[in-house]
Amino acid sequence: MKFHVYAMKINAVKGSIFMVVKYYVTTVPGLEKISWSEISSKLNGVKLLSETDGRLFLSYSGSFIELINLRTINDIYIFIGSIPGLTRSRNSLGEIFRRVGSFNLDTGLRIHKEAHGGKGKKSITFKVVSTMTGKHNFRRIDAQKSVELSLMRRYGWKLNLEYPTLEFRMDLEEDNFLFGLRLTDERMQRKEYKLSHVPASLQPSVAHCMSLLSEPNPLDIFVDPMCGAGTIVIERALAGPYKYIIGGDKSIESINSAKINVGASKENIHLVLWDALNIPLSDHIIDKVVCNMPFGKQTGDNIDNKPFYSNFFKEIKRIIKQGGKAVLLTQERGLMNKLVSQHSNAKLEKIYPINLFGLKAYIFVINF
Repeated sequence: MKFHVYAMKINAVKGSIFMVVKYYVTTVPGLEKISWSEISSKLNGVKLLSETDGRLFLSYSGSFIELINLRTINDIYIFIGSIPGLTRSRNSLGEIFRRVGSFNLDTGLRIHKEAHGGKGKKSITFKVVSTMTGKHNFRRIDAQKSVELSLMRRYGWKLNLEYPTLEFRMDLEEDNFLFGLRLTDERMQRKEYKLSHVPASLQPSVAHCMSLLSEPNPLDIFVDPMCGAGTIVIERALAGPYKYIIGGDKSIESINSAKINVGASKENIHLVLWDALNIPLSDHIIDKVVCNMPFGKQTGDNIDNKPFYSNFFKEIKRIIKQGGKAVLLTQERGLMNKLVSQHSNAKLEKIYPINLFGLKAYIFVINF
């Protein structure tokens, strides 16, 4: 497998000794176990401390560079501290102010500086990103301001909402307060190759999870029949060795977008303009089909999905080998279940319910 280094400024000292650090990483809710599978296979000595919806809490003594190279996660935070047992009373604002001021930031600041560079503590600027769920007698912004004031008072830092040195995150969920320092930035979510986009373009982290669910094999002949901007085919190429990868789409705009991204990835991927209902491939030649199906939101519509899904499923059956596997992302759970049940040589392995920006979606893993 190729080793792909995330393109951010790295100032880690060669030969430095790493201490055990607590992190938490975010992933698309529903894909936590797939992310942990990647993490545990790539990071020597990593431990899973706990798991919540869309978050994995880890302890790890290795280089942060290894964390940054993970492909199934969206963001990495250095764990700074937590406050359990807060009440909904406004008195909690004072508790947040006091406790944040007592948190030790030394390890987090050191790691952040190794990753991003920077000057001394006094020249640091910052911002706080916040979320709040549950009933409270104060606003989310009130809790956020308590954090901001605490950091300004303790360290003398200035707020900078556009280009801060540091980005902190506070999540107040019912009576539990979580505080972290973001190690990654927007470039990681976009990934280094994602230069061009099309409507309904898939998150690279989700595409990589889907590629892993296809059980990558060096002999794979792999196809995404509706490849869009090429995210799935590129993430499959980055997941491990393969024999042949093909991406097709009926839209010339999508193919042109995919060509830009594939070129940036420097992977050997073949792109073809075609109709996904009439794929110009021989029968039973493909090992793996992985595809982001029309949701009916930005592409397609619910009325047209029924005949399209039915005909597309038949085309998958035609091109896939016996023993092949399909991994399909859709919102149409009932329709997909019905299609699988109608074909005796299609066996449903597992359904992964996920949350895509508030949309309920499902990854179907199907064996043929």
